[in-house]
Amino acid sequence: MSEERTRIEIGFDGGLIVIATMSVDQWKALEAGLQKGSGVVQFEAEDNTAYLVESSKVSYVKHELHVGRVGF
Repeated sequence: MSEERTRIEIGFDGGLIVIATMSVDQWKALEAGLQKGSGVVQFEAEDNTAYLVESSKVSYVKHELHVGRVGF
């Protein structure tokens, strides 16, 4: 069985947006780090890209738990 994935969109002050897909465990760790409100939060996306995010610069975070797949 495949691991459950979530898609996130992070909007930053100034208009930059990062969109990534990650495991639900990575999302929970990111969410906990962002809830602190300050400091750098690190996470890794599904494509093995590592991100370091300054949480005080985040304007919004949107996440979708059920990432759809195209095809049958």
